[in-house]
Amino acid sequence: MLVSDIMTRNVLTVSPDASVQDIAWGLRIRGVSGAPVKDGDGHLLGIVSRTDLNDPSRVGESAPESSQTTAGEAMTPALFAVRDTDTVLDAAKRMVETGTHRLVVVDADGKLVGIVTPMDVLRCYVTRGGSLE
Repeated sequence: MLVSDIMTRNVLTVSPDASVQDIAWGLRIRGVSGAPVKDGDGHLLGIVSRTDLNDPSRVGESAPESSQTTAGEAMTPALFAVRDTDTVLDAAKRMVETGTHRLVVVDADGKLVGIVTPMDVLRCYVTRGGSLE
């Protein structure tokens, strides 16, 4: 099974100048825990998560809803990516190796096409009777 079979395609993305208030609201409304940060040309810059938004070293001592911090300041610049043509097993191994909770999925041109989380991998494992192949 391929990453493209299990990934979320309609990914919430944010610009580096988006306020953490707007990001927190967007994550809550969409029911997701993180969003890739892209510049105006569509280049991936990092990822911002609920954990980032609640980290005082990133957003200050105030709650995200009252912080003046932007996505560019709060994001984690390290992105872990997989290709849409990689196997689900490869994605699972990458998550374990990197300790990440979300992988951005890119196509052959490096364009963001989705995101995959441990829940996506677990759902695949369970529905396929204990296999990621």
